[in-house]
Amino acid sequence: MAKLDRNKLMYFATLDGTTWEVLGRDNDDLSKELNPDTETSKNVLGEATFKHNGYEPEVSVDPYYADEESALYTKLSKAAIEEKYGDSDIKGKFVEVIFDTVNAEAGTMSGTGKQREAYIVPQSTGGDTSGLGIPFTVNPIGPMTTVTVVYTIQTRAVTITATT
Repeated sequence: MAKLDRNKLMYFATLDGTTWEVLGRDNDDLSKELNPDTETSKNVLGEATFKHNGYEPEVSVDPYYADEESALYTKLSKAAIEEKYGDSDIKGKFVEVIFDTVNAEAGTMSGTGKQREAYIVPQSTGGDTSGLGIPFTVNPIGPMTTVTVVYTIQTRAVTITATT
């Protein structure tokens, strides 16, 4: 069995609910950390117990360089500079998908993904001389819905539609 290429798993985010951006353009490592809430203990009989209370997932996008053509840039930079933290400032949507179909002729990948609401929280501003950095963390919350995702490799355009 062959291992999957890393670019088969992609993350997308939006702060306006309509214009999606693929995450990871400036990153050579990007992961969703699950942060499981688990507890292991022993009782007086020496028996081990394990308790799993769920996950608190997050994706840390660092670096993220400010780009005026970015779908996230306007709201992200405003939230960072003005230190905004209300839902209307930092709450958006997040999609995670492992693409199962590649159409090399059309230059597209498609697959079924999971969408949920997410807080997209800037962590700092500034950075080194590589560019103006506004690294952020995506904190997915709430129930997942199933979506169909079609990604055009050349243009980074994405179409996300609800699955009925």
